[in-house]
Amino acid sequence: MPKRNSPAMRAGALLDDLLGLARSRDSLPCDCLRSVQAHQVNKYEVDGATLSFPLLGHFKYRERDSWLNVRPGQILVVPNARSIDIEYIPDREKGEFVALSVVLMNEQLEAARLLLAAPPPTEVGKIAAIPVASLLDPLTRWTRAMYDGQRALSLHAMVEAVLCLYESGYTAILHPRAPSTAMTIRKLVTKDPSHRWNSSEIEGLTGLSGPTLRRRMAEESTTLRAVIADARVSEALRLLMTSRLPVKTVAARVGYNSVTSFSRQFFERYGIEPSQFR
Repeated sequence: MPKRNSPAMRAGALLDDLLGLARSRDSLPCDCLRSVQAHQVNKYEVDGATLSFPLLGHFKYRERDSWLNVRPGQILVVPNARSIDIEYIPDREKGEFVALSVVLMNEQLEAARLLLAAPPPTEVGKIAAIPVASLLDPLTRWTRAMYDGQRALSLHAMVEAVLCLYESGYTAILHPRAPSTAMTIRKLVTKDPSHRWNSSEIEGLTGLSGPTLRRRMAEESTTLRAVIADARVSEALRLLMTSRLPVKTVAARVGYNSVTSFSRQFFERYGIEPSQFR
């Protein structure tokens, strides 16, 4: 039996506390993911450095060829923005999948860069699955600050977690990857997905002329229309995973007046109807 206050006991207590956060009805600065069915999402767009904690059930992810598992007691570390295939698999006994996902803020990453005063890494790095125990102290402080509603302390604790990752060899988490034009537009649309976005408005917000914007989109093998649609259904996916909102409400929140049109777009992107996903 593990000794009281041993790393194993503390890691177990941390996972229990994280599960409590995920089940909380409070508004949190992180995504709480839930599902009672296995779902695979292809080309899921991760917007930046992200830490994800499976708490019931597990993740499977694929960045290139092989699928890898991430189970409770591990952290899925995505060092920077990229597209991955991911599957959510519920716990066999509980019949439920629950996870927390934290997208690190640019201010937190910049604070870590300043504290390290080291040259920025040049590699974008690979996704990794690491033990929760490797970040036990900062994550325990982060979780406690979240429960207590102490936002400043939670930000500080997550900066410490980034520093620990860097010192452990996961240096790509501080890679200053400039966002693509498509990613910049995705972030604009995600802030207000129900807005009727048009080319002229996006040109003004990005400071790009019409021809330059079209050329950038062609260089990134996409179109403005496709980027806007993808941002909307990506936000819909997040809402379906993190809330109990009806599908009709989710469709309206991301800018669709018709549930049929929304469902068709969602199916084209993810290969599953939103009602089945829920």
